[in-house]
Amino acid sequence: MKPFFYMLSRGLPFFILISTLFLRCESYQEPDIQLGKSPDLPTLSVVQLKTDSNRVVVSEKSDLVFDRLWSAVGASPDKTKKGLDTFYFPKAGRYNILWSGSFKGGSGTGQQSFSVVIPKDAVTPCTGLATLLAGGCDPTSRKCWTFSKKAGAVAVGPTPGSAEWFTSPLNGLQNEQYDDNFCFAWAENKFIYDNNGLTVDPWNGYKPVPFSLPGKPQWQLIPIGPAGVPRIELPEGAFMGVWDASNVYDIVRLTEKEMIVRTPFLKGGGWFELYFEAR
Repeated sequence: MKPFFYMLSRGLPFFILISTLFLRCESYQEPDIQLGKSPDLPTLSVVQLKTDSNRVVVSEKSDLVFDRLWSAVGASPDKTKKGLDTFYFPKAGRYNILWSGSFKGGSGTGQQSFSVVIPKDAVTPCTGLATLLAGGCDPTSRKCWTFSKKAGAVAVGPTPGSAEWFTSPLNGLQNEQYDDNFCFAWAENKFIYDNNGLTVDPWNGYKPVPFSLPGKPQWQLIPIGPAGVPRIELPEGAFMGVWDASNVYDIVRLTEKEMIVRTPFLKGGGWFELYFEAR
């Protein structure tokens, strides 16, 4: 590149040099792409059942939505991708239900929020299942469950009921798991987790560590859950069996002496099947 004073010495007019410099530094901007108008939101419905005010039916009707998500913190389930589903709210309060959807053809996304008021806590009816789970329906009733020492006390797989990833052998769990008690009291629906001081920590090499559930957790028994079977629901943060399980448990089998439940991973991606025996 020739120096500036050399170009002047060649007799080039000063204004030409300045113009050249500006031309070389001129910025470029790609023309804006005009996007089409996003579709209108689909027909959305949020209806609280008159026969059961703790249940709210949500629905979406549209041929333009290819992916959707209903979410409701505090409900069971707390998320669903179905166009028609039911949220169950065990505790009284005001809740937000959020719908989010993506439209076909890359034409954008949409979102809408709904508010519902649950007037009262759900009451667990005194049924045969409740008496099996809690040992009865009088103020002193209480029943505790612990892991079975048989093979298959813990089975893990990608879908409910599968065991491709892991099945515990006979006496295959840690002592700190076998001495855990998961107790259901009928009075005030109290859930008591008695771990004798230590809980196996799945996020720390499955080492036993001190742990206790905060607050005063309660349990709810849903006669027919989203999977079409009875469901035990614990508050968020509480668990039965393994720490990395969710707080909802679909009942596969429940007798006087045995209980088998299925629950998804706390963070999704797989399922546990857990086998308990009455203490």
